[in-house]
Formats: sequence, structure tokens, C-alpha cells
Amino acid sequence: MTVPQSFQKLLARVASTPVEETRARNRADAIKARLAQSFLLKKLFVAGSFSRGTFIHNSSDVDLFAVISRDEARHGDSYVSSKTVLDNLRTELQARYPSCTVYKDVHAIVVAYSDGCMVDVVPAIFGGWSNQNTPIYWMPNGEGWWMNSSPPAHNTYIKKADERSGGKLKRTAKLIKYWRECRDPKIPISSFHIEMLLAAHKICDGPKGYAQCIVEAFQILADRQCRDFQDPLGLAGHIGATRSASERERALRSVVYSREHSKAAMDAEYYGNTAEAKRQWDIVFNQEFP
Repeated sequence: MTVPQSFQKLLARVASTPVEETRARNRADAIKARLAQSFLLKKLFVAGSFSRGTFIHNSSDVDLFAVISRDEARHGDSYVSSKTVLDNLRTELQARYPSCTVYKDVHAIVVAYSDGCMVDVVPAIFGGWSNQNTPIYWMPNGEGWWMNSSPPAHNTYIKKADERSGGKLKRTAKLIKYWRECRDPKIPISSFHIEMLLAAHKICDGPKGYAQCIVEAFQILADRQCRDFQDPLGLAGHIGATRSASERERALRSVVYSREHSKAAMDAEYYGNTAEAKRQWDIVFNQEFP
């Protein structure tokens, strides 16, 4: 089996199943019905990897944006802290799902089911319209206040970049997310950061194989030291890679390590040594490369 054939086999392995997708939709619908009873819910929509078509088997969370009325986030004439809204949301979801683990994770409340499925519920407030006529939402910034976000605009940006690459961007994102899950411990790099990085730097454009796309992604992550980068749409400020400085340091070590071995794999493949190329990719994917 050639290296490109191995990547195709890996893509088949990481594809989400119809059962996983149906379960995710059902969980989203159940949470929406519950929140509609307790909050002035203006809208609830699926965001994240599931909405962008980069959901992978057995390791992707489902992200829900729960757009609440501004009245839910106000006290008098001012807005309450996002921490207060998150706490109220956690209390409500814990009452509804007593058998699940429910906890706060920076921007969202996570509902962790016993079967491994995790739903991240992000409380949001409609903040107006961008110059591109896309909705802007305020979401928790992790420090008690609010920050801008626009999942519809970013999804469109990634979709256009994926179409430009002939569908290669989203498949490369899945492979990098699988790499992230394979490492021990898992690499704490945001899926959104990965996909926006691929799109913004046009990494998957042109006649490239998955190996080259992955090497270039590792190189850019290493060059940037896994730091935040400016939203190319100018809507969400900076797009973070990790949630803390310690996570960034850990992610960077794994990125640099994997970059060196992936480069060695590319060199071996160039010189016709398929066995060595696959051995190096097996190191990158922590013994999980076909």
C-alpha cells in the first residue's frame, strides 16, 4: 500500500457514522426543547465541526449556540457577566441531565453523556449584523465578559476555501484532528483554529497530497508557536489555538516533534522508500497509521 492509499484508508477510518450523526442531532434537539422551557431562547443552532462537515468518528464534540434574549443577560440597564449566564445555564442543564457530567469549559457548558458523546452549549446574544450582512453573536470570552463570534460567516469562509481546494481542506482537517486525538496525551488545539488556519493560509490549494498539506500545517503552527491569529474576516478578534499558556507549550512540543517526523516521511517517500515513509507517519500518528 502506498502512502496516499494509506491516507485514504485513514480518512475512511475517521469518517463519522450515521449512528453518531443521528445521536448528535437527537441530543441537540432534546437540549433545545429543554432550554426553550426555561430561557427566552431566540434561536439554537449547531455550530463547530458538526456544522462544518469535519466531525470525526468517536472524538468530536457537538457545539450548540443557544441564542438567548438580551433580557436574559441584563440586570437593569447593563449586561451581567457571561459567567453569570454560564452558571445559570449549567444549573438548568444539570437539573435536566442528572446522570450526566455537566461542567463549565471556558466558553460553554459541557454535557458529557455516559456513552462518550459530549455536547458543548454556548450561550450567545445576537449582537447585530456585520458589513458582510452576516449575524454577529456575543459569546463568553472566558474571563467573565463577552466577545464577538459569527459561526455562519466562518462556516462560509471555510466552505469556500474547501471548494477552492477540491474538498481537500476538510479532509486534511479531519486527518489533523485525528492526529490530535492519537497523541498521548491528546493535543489541546482547537478544531476551529485548525480549519481557519488551513483556510487563511491556503494550505490545501493546488496539486498537493495530504502528506504535504499536513507538513505545511505543522510548519505554520510551529512558526507561529501555536499562538492566536487575527480573524481574517475581522469579526471575532483573535482565533485561539489553546485555552492556556501551559496547553500552548504542550501543543507546540507535539507540533514540532510531529513536523520533524512528517518531513522525514516526505523525504523518504520522495526517494522511493515507502516503508520508511510509512514508519515515520506511524510515529506521527502514534502507531495508528494504516
